[in-house]
Amino acid sequence: MAALVFLACVGIIFGHAHGALKLASYYSDHMVLQRGPQQAVLWGNADTEGDTVTAQVIGQGSAATSKVQNGKWKLKLPAITNPGPFTVDVKSRDGHVTLHDVLFGDVWLCSGQSNMEFEMKKVMNTSTEIQKGVTLKTIRYMKTQWAKSNTPVEDLQIGQPWTVPTEATLKEFSAVCYLYAEYLQSHLNYPIGLIGSYWGGTPIEAWSPPEAIRSCPVVTHGTEPDCCPHAPQILWNAKIYALRAMTIYGAVWYQGETNADHTTEYNCQQKAMIREWRAQFNRESMGQTRADFPFGYVQLGAIDDKGYVGGFPALRWSQTANHGYSPNSDQHNVFMAVAMDLPDFTSPHGAIHPRYKQEVAQRLVMSALNVAYGHKGVKFQGPFPTKILTSSSGNSLTIEFDAGSAQLDIRNTHGFEICCSGGCNMFNNAVAAPITAHSQSSVTVDSSGCGSQHVQVVRYAWRTSPCHLLQCAVYDSITGLPAPTFYLTVPEGGGLIG
Repeated sequence: MAALVFLACVGIIFGHAHGALKLASYYSDHMVLQRGPQQAVLWGNADTEGDTVTAQVIGQGSAATSKVQNGKWKLKLPAITNPGPFTVDVKSRDGHVTLHDVLFGDVWLCSGQSNMEFEMKKVMNTSTEIQKGVTLKTIRYMKTQWAKSNTPVEDLQIGQPWTVPTEATLKEFSAVCYLYAEYLQSHLNYPIGLIGSYWGGTPIEAWSPPEAIRSCPVVTHGTEPDCCPHAPQILWNAKIYALRAMTIYGAVWYQGETNADHTTEYNCQQKAMIREWRAQFNRESMGQTRADFPFGYVQLGAIDDKGYVGGFPALRWSQTANHGYSPNSDQHNVFMAVAMDLPDFTSPHGAIHPRYKQEVAQRLVMSALNVAYGHKGVKFQGPFPTKILTSSSGNSLTIEFDAGSAQLDIRNTHGFEICCSGGCNMFNNAVAAPITAHSQSSVTVDSSGCGSQHVQVVRYAWRTSPCHLLQCAVYDSITGLPAPTFYLTVPEGGGLIG
């Protein structure tokens, strides 16, 4: 099928170029290139076959070179940890390109659907946030164009070229992406570059390469709405594929609402997408983007205050590969931010779009510091069950968190439910099991609702919108992080989980 590309406008910046030598469209003035020990990759096009292209970061080591083959060239710059700013010169017989005000730092790709797209101008305290943001001159960002394609697009269409924060551009950029960088930079103290590539209302299949699509069950979403591309790989082709050669540090993903009717399949789909993104970014960057680069995601938030089960709880569970937390044995170097307890039922942008993006970004950063940056002293996960004990009467369960080391903050007695033997699935209502007592590291819940039947499953926060703002039942008293949604089989007679 012929390529289908929709462009609202075209904004391709090649720095200051003379002649037929060109850099790929996402290299421009004010950008951030990946810092050492990784080597930043530059690539582009030239006319003279076999010619040598030379790139030099002025004042930073030796030049890098590449031969033009089939009209393309690609090279690795030296590993640079000095943040800059620098001038980068690229030359060949076909011309000369100069990039000005280039920084070296960590480059993060931010992708997903509307809650990643959700702009800074819409968050709580937006004026204060933007006023602060424009002072942080070593956080830079760019944004891809609204484009879709049935075939891979070799060079990216740019919506917002790389820029220093300005009020006009920052208010239109992703809030989760920018705030993540802002909070992260306070710990790293060097530049951060952000690539925003997102589109509201889109399923994971649209962002997945064909190798990932083929490895999972086929999902049909029905008629594609005019607003939002749904076809498999249509956004991978147009908005991710061309980025593969750029060296990045990691990616942050906020998506899942559009897949909430196909929760079982999502487990496979997210793992496959992460696997293929990692493999292809590593290969096309000549090994400079790590083969296991850090991948963070935001677990689905809430929608409304109606108290139904719906597909969101099971989708949250699938996002964790059915473990309840990340990283895990199926998700290496993957980190998560819980968002189910951050509802905004009166949001002017619709309750599915909560304005509390600051809290989401803070939780992402706590996870990233530990998982992506090795700061092992940072506690980044809320309490999670490790043991379930059944009382001798059979009328209560005691759930121990974090192998007895948890320091719990119990904010209400609701949210726990039990499924009795023979009557469990993820989508029906279960028997309420309110908290009757708690200690520093455990809660005891009423399981008498199963009568003489065995309690088969205990689940927590198993609602599309399980609580009001910061008012779910179980939190860590030190970090304030919530216990995540879980759906756990109760061992016969009680005991360790897993």
